[in-house]
Amino acid sequence: MGIISGILGILVFLFVLSLVIIIHELGHFIAARKAGILCHEFSLGMGPVVWSKKKGETVYSIRLFPLGGFVAMAGEELKDEVIKVGDQVRVVFNELRNVQKLILDHKEEKWQEYELITVEKIDLVGQKKDGFFTALYINDYAVARNAMYVVNGKEIQLAPADRNFNTKNKRQRFLAIFGGPFMNFVLAFFVFVLFGLVRGFPAEESTQIGLIGEASPAEGLIIEKDVITQIDGVDVFTWDEISAELDRDLSVRFVEFRLTRNGEPVFVTIEPVIQMYGVGLYSMVGAGEDLLIGGFFGDNARIEVCLTENLLDPAIDDVEELTCDIDSQGEAHSTFIENDEILEIDQVVVTDWATVISLVQSNTEGDPIEFTILRDGIELEITIIEPWGEDVLNTQGLPLVDSSIGIGPTYKFHLFKSVEYGIIGIKESSTMIFDTLALLFGNDQVGVSDLAGPLGIYQLTSNALSQGFVSLLGWVGLLSVNLAVINLLPIPALDGGRLVFLGYEVLTGHKPNQKVENTLHYAMYLLLMSLFVFITYNDILRLIGIK
Repeated sequence: MGIISGILGILVFLFVLSLVIIIHELGHFIAARKAGILCHEFSLGMGPVVWSKKKGETVYSIRLFPLGGFVAMAGEELKDEVIKVGDQVRVVFNELRNVQKLILDHKEEKWQEYELITVEKIDLVGQKKDGFFTALYINDYAVARNAMYVVNGKEIQLAPADRNFNTKNKRQRFLAIFGGPFMNFVLAFFVFVLFGLVRGFPAEESTQIGLIGEASPAEGLIIEKDVITQIDGVDVFTWDEISAELDRDLSVRFVEFRLTRNGEPVFVTIEPVIQMYGVGLYSMVGAGEDLLIGGFFGDNARIEVCLTENLLDPAIDDVEELTCDIDSQGEAHSTFIENDEILEIDQVVVTDWATVISLVQSNTEGDPIEFTILRDGIELEITIIEPWGEDVLNTQGLPLVDSSIGIGPTYKFHLFKSVEYGIIGIKESSTMIFDTLALLFGNDQVGVSDLAGPLGIYQLTSNALSQGFVSLLGWVGLLSVNLAVINLLPIPALDGGRLVFLGYEVLTGHKPNQKVENTLHYAMYLLLMSLFVFITYNDILRLIGIK
């Protein structure tokens, strides 16, 4: 079963990634073709070609690494002329006696039957005069506008001026550049609409239970279709009122519900789980007023050191070996485990959950925080050196501390809200991405090493898949918006960088030096590839548990 789910995860990952990339490149391709720009290649992936097929004037290819793609438009890069005066080439004519092929591999045996010429004069681009483009020629021969170069065993269509990206007007070039991100927004819109149609929307005007979390405090006590009428004696009539009552005091350990079940009143008492997202801890189910920890979120906080002192049995000499995990550098590490009892936080003795919550909530900047806990009769001092601050958690829609009993409202179908959510989903996803970028450059807790590369995207896709089709839809929409927004950043080598140069042309009336522009694009491309390698390296470290 594990192998099957693993294979399914890989297939879904490849499908999702290929979908958002193909849609992006299709946007460039459609706009370029509509403008009459020659597109040499439409590629999914990067690196060596695995499969290719030429249809019409474009080669469609799949490359080894499915982590990107491109549309090779004629004129996007500045290149030296393929054929110059003084070169020798063989020429192949069509039925109109125009040159159809220019054979640069003129020494190859299979081309020996064709005429060999020495180039004396040549124009394979043409010039625009009075709204028309001049004819192409080599020596005294006319050259077909769809003629092909034959070089290194490959045929490449030449690009006359009327098929060149750089000769198109500003509007056409803008659409060819912006078409990729635009199509990602279009994909996201329809995905988010489908998300709304499949999931539905909370019936906020009702207090009927629609969802019960697995292994949640409410499981077995509340059932679906129960209707909440009172919380701790307070009447509730909408789901917002339920949320307000449950959030009124996070330290309350026992909440009494009055329910209507099959027309009969039912009273149940539930103990919420306290979730301390900032430090990665949650309370133990059934702990009541005792300050017992239920578990640790893992990567949500980083442990620096574990100090131990045996208070109950001084005869034990290997306390550190019993309670700490020593890594290869000799540093002691520990995680919180179930049934750990909180004694102090930052040397403040705590005796109730209200104090614990207050101290954790006050650490809004994510400063180091020290816990003294009791584990099997042994006191441990555990310092969390990098708790998540409020800024970081806000980007994920999480508070520093929350409580949960594991219930949710009923959901109902709503066509117009689903269409509206197509826009809202794009807006919320874009906001999340910009907030994350702001943290990347303005918050010490988040760095480049925290970014997700291909392996990280695979893990996130697998996680979304494990939570069901609706969760996967939300992830596809977010990923598509992510690709659009990142590509629109004003950085050379990205679509946004190309739009900046186009904007310069609009403002100044002069095209930027194409050699300078392409040098900047290429230099930034190398930097981005280096960043990609670094991010992938960190993905691998996270995958094998080193980070």
